[in-house]
Amino acid sequence: MDENTQRLFQEANQARLSGDYDQALPLLQQALEACPESPQCLWAMGHVLLNTGLFEEAIASLEKAVELDAGNALYVLDLAKSLEMLGEFERAKPMLEKVVEMEPGSRHADEARKSLRYY
Repeated sequence: MDENTQRLFQEANQARLSGDYDQALPLLQQALEACPESPQCLWAMGHVLLNTGLFEEAIASLEKAVELDAGNALYVLDLAKSLEMLGEFERAKPMLEKVVEMEPGSRHADEARKSLRYY
């Protein structure tokens, strides 16, 4: 990610973290235009889209982030939790199990186990 794209991402992430999704969305779109294969940007975009009610688009963004960085337990967990929100429990379950396998003693695994209790 070049310096300008990194700056855009940082601004977008600050806006996302403060809940200003209207500001974060166009900044992330610009960052993704410059760096469409950035799992970090795709993951952040997924969060913004979720919080603005664009669930299908959010899932697509999170799926792409996981595809590009399948070893990132946070990305996998967030995708699974998003699928759960949409009632896609059968798709979410193997992802939650994967998070537990990937990082058995982590906070991410604890969150995954909580969700798995309902299956």
